[in-house]
Amino acid sequence: MTMHPDLSRLLERNRASGGPPLQDMDLADARQAMRDMFLANGYPLRHAARVEHISSASTGAHFDATIYRPEHVEGPLPAIVYFHGGGFVLGDAETYDAHSRALAHLLEAAVVFVGYRLAPEHPFPAAIEDAHAVIEWLSRSACELGIDPALIALMGESAGGNLAVNAALHAGRTGVLKLRAATLIYPVADARPFASGGQTDRYPSLSRYAQGTNLEHAEMQWFMVNYLPNSADAQRPENVLELHPDLALMPPTRIITAECDPLRDMGLQFANTLMEAGVTTRAECLPGMLHSFMCHGGISGRALRHFFRIVEMLAGDLNR
Repeated sequence: MTMHPDLSRLLERNRASGGPPLQDMDLADARQAMRDMFLANGYPLRHAARVEHISSASTGAHFDATIYRPEHVEGPLPAIVYFHGGGFVLGDAETYDAHSRALAHLLEAAVVFVGYRLAPEHPFPAAIEDAHAVIEWLSRSACELGIDPALIALMGESAGGNLAVNAALHAGRTGVLKLRAATLIYPVADARPFASGGQTDRYPSLSRYAQGTNLEHAEMQWFMVNYLPNSADAQRPENVLELHPDLALMPPTRIITAECDPLRDMGLQFANTLMEAGVTTRAECLPGMLHSFMCHGGISGRALRHFFRIVEMLAGDLNR
C-alpha cells in the first residue's frame, strides 16, 4: 500500500482520537460525525452560489433537491446531477455543501444535489425509486429550472455511484432524457460481499483494505444491514450492477477509483463489464488515495488536485 502521507496522518489522527467507528454510533451521531468530518477535511473554500432548495412536495416525488447555480451566469445552464455517498444511510446537502458550490462555480453549471431517502427509515428500494424519479422530474422540469435538458450529466460517489447507474439506466430505458455522461467515483457496484455470508475473494481489495482505512468492511456491512434488511436483495441487479440486462444503455461512463480503497476492485471490474457491453468507458485508479478522497481536499493537496482534474473532465462532458 502506497498511501499518500497526508492521508496516513489523517488515519493516525482518527485512531488517536479514540472515538467509536460509525457503525458503533447511534444513527443521529453517525450522521453528524460524517457531516463534521467532511466539513473539516473537505473542499477548503466556500464559493458564492445561488442556492435553491426544492421540497419533495415540489418535485412531486419522495426526494428533495438543492440546486446550486453560479453567480452572474445566466441560463439555461448545463447541469450535473449529484448523487451523494454515505452508504445509503448517511449524507445530506449540508455535508456536501462546499463541494456542490465548488462544482457550480468552477463548471459554471447548475448542480442538482439529490436528497434521496435514506435507510434505515427508508430501506431498499426507496433510494432506487428516487433515482428513477429524479430523471422523470428533470425531463418535465429542466427548462423551468433554467437547465438545458440537452446538457445534463450524472455524478455519483460511493453509494451515489450505484444510484447514478440506476438513474442512467432508467433514462436509457424510458428515453425521457438523453444524458451526456456518467461519472462514478469509488462506486458501490456490488452489494453481495457485504450481505450475510458474502464472499470477498472476487475483489482482492476488499480483504487487503478491510481494516485500517477510512472505510472498513464492518462499516460496509453496517450500511447494508440498514439498507438491505432482506439480504436476498443483495443479489438483485440494482445492487449488483453487472447483472443489469441493459447496461448497453449507459451513456459514456467514467469510473474513478482510489488505490487504498476496499471498493477499488469492484469499481474496476464494473468498468470492464461496461466495456464488454459496448459502453464508451474510461477507468482510472488514483494512487495513494483513500475512499472519499473527493472530501479530503482540505488536508491533502494531492486529493484537491484530483478534485480539480475531475472538474475538468466534467467540464468536457458539458462542453464548458
